[in-house]
Amino acid sequence: MRTHHFAAIAATAALAGGVFGYLVHPSAGSASPVVPVAAPRHTSGTLHVALNMPASDRTRAAALGFNLFDVGPDEIDALPKDGRALVWVGNTTCGGFDLSADDFGSTVRRLARDPRVYGWYLSDEPNPAECPGIVGQIRERADLIHRYAPGQKAFASLTDWPMAPLKPSATHLDLIGLDPYPCRSDASGCDPKAIGTMVAQAGRAGFARAMMVPVIQTFGQACSAGEKNWKLPTSAQLTTILSQWDALLPRPAFDISYSWGRQSDWACPTLADSPGLQQVMKLHNTRPARRPSSPPTTPDPDPTTGDPGTPGPTTPSCPATPDGHDGT
Repeated sequence: MRTHHFAAIAATAALAGGVFGYLVHPSAGSASPVVPVAAPRHTSGTLHVALNMPASDRTRAAALGFNLFDVGPDEIDALPKDGRALVWVGNTTCGGFDLSADDFGSTVRRLARDPRVYGWYLSDEPNPAECPGIVGQIRERADLIHRYAPGQKAFASLTDWPMAPLKPSATHLDLIGLDPYPCRSDASGCDPKAIGTMVAQAGRAGFARAMMVPVIQTFGQACSAGEKNWKLPTSAQLTTILSQWDALLPRPAFDISYSWGRQSDWACPTLADSPGLQQVMKLHNTRPARRPSSPPTTPDPDPTTGDPGTPGPTTPSCPATPDGHDGT
């Protein structure tokens, strides 16, 4: 079973985010062209992906409304009916990319006309302070997507490290993930204001809200062998988390549930362990698409007070900790 691994990271601020990172994925395989297939049928609105999901669970997850799947380049044919692919080919923080720039370009060209490919997961928690070359590497790959597969998205996930070096004009990304985890194991409990803190930070870094992808906390660490910093939300707490995301990003391109499956050091229990949370996510995933409305005219809220129009302090950066690539 091939799994994707997020790594939880200890933040210096009370309202800290998490970090996620992947293991090596299958090689790109043959560069022969793909025969176009019929586009998956979807109602308009947000797509939904849950990470760390074994292939054997995809059909069950599809019944809960998950319709976007993070896969390697050669797993697309195994997706559930009408499922789409967020193809992982990237790097974690300062690690190497799964595919070289040349191999990545040939893989994009091979899959450019496959309508099941929604986009490309290019980087997970890139940290320009530690690896300044990462910005150019992301931009190079994003430009290849825009050149050869202009209908597909260039995506990376960011945490509460400084985001300004990764601004759209520097990376040419189409979408970014934001991963504040409101429910902690310590006395602070669940604090949904962590979501507003990171959304405001991304806004100050130059990212429009239309580019932002929510990363929804569906994990805890009560049974993990490593970190014990986060707790699994209750159904009521998850509902509150989803409401906070809805208030700030009402119609994202997609959203991410972290995590579906367990990781021995980083995520246990998870969404797969909780029928109650699965039902909350099913209601969220299968509700009718929200009607567009006029964009907000007020500035981002102050992340410390919630008051509009007052700039908040920049979220402190996170010191790196060992990631969760434990092979389980």
